[in-house]
Amino acid sequence: MKTSKRNKLLGLALTGSFSLFGASNALAAAGDTISNFATLQYSVGTTPQTVIESGSGAGNSVPGVGYAVANSLTTDFLEDRVINFTVVRENGAAVPVAPGSSQQVIPYLIDNTGNATHGFLLAGIHNSGALDPFGGVADDFTPTTIQTYVDTDGNGVLDPAEIAATNTYIPSFAPGVGTATGGSSTGAEIRVFVVSDIPLLDDASNPLATDDIAVMSLVAQAADDATDGTPGTAITNDDNGNVSPGGTFTNGTAVVAAGTPVITVDDPANVETVFNDGAFNDGVTGATIDGTGVANDIVQNAQHSSYSSYTILTAALTVAKSVTTLYDPVNLETLPKAIPGATVRYSITITNAAGAAAATLTNITDVLNDALMEGQLSDGGAGNAIVPGSAGNNVRIIDGAGTTTYCLADGNAADGCTYAGALGDTVTVDLGIAAGTATLNATESLTVDFNVIVQ
Repeated sequence: MKTSKRNKLLGLALTGSFSLFGASNALAAAGDTISNFATLQYSVGTTPQTVIESGSGAGNSVPGVGYAVANSLTTDFLEDRVINFTVVRENGAAVPVAPGSSQQVIPYLIDNTGNATHGFLLAGIHNSGALDPFGGVADDFTPTTIQTYVDTDGNGVLDPAEIAATNTYIPSFAPGVGTATGGSSTGAEIRVFVVSDIPLLDDASNPLATDDIAVMSLVAQAADDATDGTPGTAITNDDNGNVSPGGTFTNGTAVVAAGTPVITVDDPANVETVFNDGAFNDGVTGATIDGTGVANDIVQNAQHSSYSSYTILTAALTVAKSVTTLYDPVNLETLPKAIPGATVRYSITITNAAGAAAATLTNITDVLNDALMEGQLSDGGAGNAIVPGSAGNNVRIIDGAGTTTYCLADGNAADGCTYAGALGDTVTVDLGIAAGTATLNATESLTVDFNVIVQ
């Protein structure tokens, strides 16, 4: 071929149309076959020739539009799978809980941002010794019976049916759609609850107090798609040498072994897996991915986690008891002294501190000393009766709202007060009955008054 003719042909070829990419912008998914061919337009001399489409392997030299497709000569490859997802806490603050409370919920959201439908194994973790992500306070108590549940009805509330079901994992979750077999969606995300019982004591066996902290996390482990609703098998290695550290998932019933590194050269006829998940970014010092000393959540390990915390919010009650002499048989009501026959008033005051949780009070009990007169409480003498103008075993309650109520401490408990009347017997006041309410909010106080006679 002469040089000028060769250059002319080359120039014509380069100005031809090459179908290097399909016309559609639709996103393919992992495992989809992506087919392609190039089209060469050329001329011989000044005469255009029939186009030649490319062929895979040894190529194609047969002219004709549609020849590559008709004869399966397109260049094909399978789209590889990228595992990418996020776990974030749904609330932006620690969850306040009371000592001894049960089934306390921390909500999280999981989003599948990869290109494949797959499942997730889930684990709620207590991170002993970690710092609170909301304030840097060190974790100091251990919740019990830690469980995970999927919000199957999407209402944001842990329902009895969700607790009773086995939806402790996500079997199948398509990317970006927020739907799952056994799961539910909030937009493109699935909500998962970490649920724990709260003890009465901290890790040093002291009663839990307001602002005590337990640092929690949700860890999600990528798993194979399981459309039958069962937990999928954990995906613990990709084809780039990345592995998962393993751990215990689905409420402690599925122990996942750590992955074994595998490095694979890309094969167009196979679907390779690539981990592209990020590391948690909650800034939790001392946190570990499984609470047992394993390294912090890192990039590209098919696990992702997010941290939150329980913070104790409880009542801070102070109970004070005072005594005032009201009357004695010598001085009467003028500078009376606590001599035999004297009437003294006991005042029991309960105060809830500022910033504390509301307290639901139940009973006040007071075991009377044997030195106090048997058989009755005092009416207080002239001008000092609990109920003005009356006599008897009356008890006065001034509640947190300043409302005053009365009851009679006798053998009948219908009004909320009882007292049998023997030496050393107990005065009992059921505040829910006697006061009509037993709630004491922060900064409020409640006082119970009754009179007794000294022997």
